[in-house]
Amino acid sequence: MLLFLQSCTTSVVVEGTVPTPLVSIIPARMGVYYSDEFRRFKHEEVFRDSGGWRIDLGKQNLRFFQNLTKSLFAGIQEVHQPPLTTEEMRNLDGVFIPSIEKYGFLTPSISGLKFYSASIEYRVAMYDKVGTKIGDWNIVGYGKGEGGIFSSDDAINEATVLAIRDGGARIAIELIDQPAVQAWLQSIHESFEPSAGPPGVAESIESIESIESIESSETPENVDGPPDA
Repeated sequence: MLLFLQSCTTSVVVEGTVPTPLVSIIPARMGVYYSDEFRRFKHEEVFRDSGGWRIDLGKQNLRFFQNLTKSLFAGIQEVHQPPLTTEEMRNLDGVFIPSIEKYGFLTPSISGLKFYSASIEYRVAMYDKVGTKIGDWNIVGYGKGEGGIFSSDDAINEATVLAIRDGGARIAIELIDQPAVQAWLQSIHESFEPSAGPPGVAESIESIESIESIESSETPENVDGPPDA
């Protein structure tokens, strides 16, 4: 029986183009920690009717999150497993840690539908400059691959790629609106004096606000022609 299951195992190394979603930049410089499990995530499962599946999504998932965090934060730096020293945190405002809580997929023979589906439950945790947890959130991404167009392994690959992108997009959209994140960003802004030290998050915010203030106060040029003599 073991030899039979091994011979029927379908291996899928997830790959494909995963565009980085357009996001609003969170004005903070973050350390990002990717655990070995996150970097090398694999899922193995055996179904009675379709045999075993071995799905390797680690590299594709890691590549996507590396691009996502570059777009999501004002600055990033990959770091080792926290806690970090005061010196290591000197130029950072906090630490961002993504992890995969659960991966699952369904085949048409199981779901009764005509497509393959995949879901990834992510957990993202954020810590402030001194290591206090800001919060952690579970976010699920979904994807599907048409069974009539792709082979079974290609359909699972397509569904997983879309689930990665959907999960990342949800993180990017929902994270900035979390009350704990908003309060933390406000604390960063208040903890810096614009005139002291090197340019940082608070200074960037001040610059943006100054530009907006100038733009709103500018007087439009006279478009009605020269004044009457």
